[in-house]
Amino acid sequence: MVERRFSRDAGSLTHRAYTLQPTRPLFLRVATWAIVCVLSAAGGAAAIAAWHMQRADTSADQCNAAPVDADSEQTELARARLALAQESAARAAVQKTADGAAADVARLNAELQFLRGQSKTKPLVQTGAPRR
Repeated sequence: MVERRFSRDAGSLTHRAYTLQPTRPLFLRVATWAIVCVLSAAGGAAAIAAWHMQRADTSADQCNAAPVDADSEQTELARARLALAQESAARAAVQKTADGAAADVARLNAELQFLRGQSKTKPLVQTGAPRR
C-alpha cells in the first residue's frame, strides 16, 4: 500500500511555486560573452589584414585594359552593322507577314458577316426531313 508520508511530500511539492535559477553566476556568463566577442573581432581584423596584404602584392598593371588596334575595332563595328541590318530585314519580313494575315482575317470576317446576314434573311424552306 501507499505510505502516508510519501503522499504528504508529493502534495507539498506540487503546490510550491518554482522559478528557473541560472546554473552559472552572472559574472561568468558576461565574461564568456565578452571573450567570444573579443575573439571574433580579432579574427575579423586578422582576415582583413591578410586580405590587404594579399592585395598589396598584386601589381597595378593587371587593371589596365589591353590596347585595341583600329582595324579590329572597325571589323567589329562592321559586323555589328551587318547584324543590325539583318535584324531589321527579319523584322520587316515578319511585319509584312503579320499585315497580310491581318488583311486575310478582316476579309474572312467580312465574308462571315455577309453569310450570316444571308442566312437570316433567307426564308425557311420546309423539307421532308426534320430540322435538328
